[in-house]
Amino acid sequence: MGRQYHFSSGRVCGLFLFVSHMQNILSFLTSLRCHIILIGIFTLVSFDCLFSSLSLSFLIAGHVLLGAVAMEDHGSTYLQLFVDETCLFNRIVLGSLLPTKIWDPLPHFFQTWLRNYIGGVLVYFISGFLWCFYIYYWKRNVYVPKDAIPSNKAMLLQIYVSMKAMPWYTALPTISEYMVENGWTKCFPRISDVGWLPYILYLVIYVIIVEFGIYWMHRELHDIKPLYKHLHATHHIYNKQNTLSPFAGLAFHPLDGILQAVPHVTALFLVPTHFMTHILLLFIEGIWTANIHDCIHGNLWPVMGAGYHTIHHTTYRHNYGHYTIWMDWIFGTLRNPLDEESKDI
Repeated sequence: MGRQYHFSSGRVCGLFLFVSHMQNILSFLTSLRCHIILIGIFTLVSFDCLFSSLSLSFLIAGHVLLGAVAMEDHGSTYLQLFVDETCLFNRIVLGSLLPTKIWDPLPHFFQTWLRNYIGGVLVYFISGFLWCFYIYYWKRNVYVPKDAIPSNKAMLLQIYVSMKAMPWYTALPTISEYMVENGWTKCFPRISDVGWLPYILYLVIYVIIVEFGIYWMHRELHDIKPLYKHLHATHHIYNKQNTLSPFAGLAFHPLDGILQAVPHVTALFLVPTHFMTHILLLFIEGIWTANIHDCIHGNLWPVMGAGYHTIHHTTYRHNYGHYTIWMDWIFGTLRNPLDEESKDI
């Protein structure tokens, strides 16, 4: 009896397995039929939509082409704003100082260079003479001791070196303006194009990029010996307080001065920048470099003033920064003038 029971049980299990397999097969066939029906419907719908899609594609392509033409016209109009602005600067500077027949026939690029050259020379001499008059004569012995005032010969040599380099210095803003006018940068002509808050944010980022770039450019001009010997040493012949003056601010080898200003142009490709602000910052460089070579420590944290920069001219290994002390603090090259004074005491 036990043998019959097991046999019957096996037959029942086999029957259940057969029924289960048949259900799976039927489910598969049903699913397959559904898929075939769905594929057929999709095919019919696809053919039905194909002609509509082709006609829609031609319609969209026409709109895109018209849009591209409109954008090109808008881009040309937008870039023309930069050209109009530089032309206005040229007329103001050149028209005020030179006969029209001398500068008007020149190509726009050379008009821009001539305007930058004249502007650079004026900024250099006006800021230099006013600052020297104030600290060496009007406030004589107040800020600078009499024996620390540089000689006229030293200042004339600094002026000579600066004037030799000035035509090359002013080529850089001329080239940057050319790139802006051709739409190669992220410049915008009006603050209203972005709004005041983004303008301020972009300006902060721009200054950070410039600070970082000038710090490392300046530092490498010291660390890479051939660069120091053939370029930067020209500026470091002024290494004592009685040889430094506001006129030493631009007394560089031409290539040295250009390299240290390159971060101003590099930033234009990295962050949206207001065009006129960029030009103003380049010319403020002339005033700033005059200020940091007067040997007077203003003690205005975190500004990299003349007290810090005088240490740079005497130790050669500290205070490479430009506007602020932040980069020197971050990279471990900061030396504080107040610490130096306490050591002397």
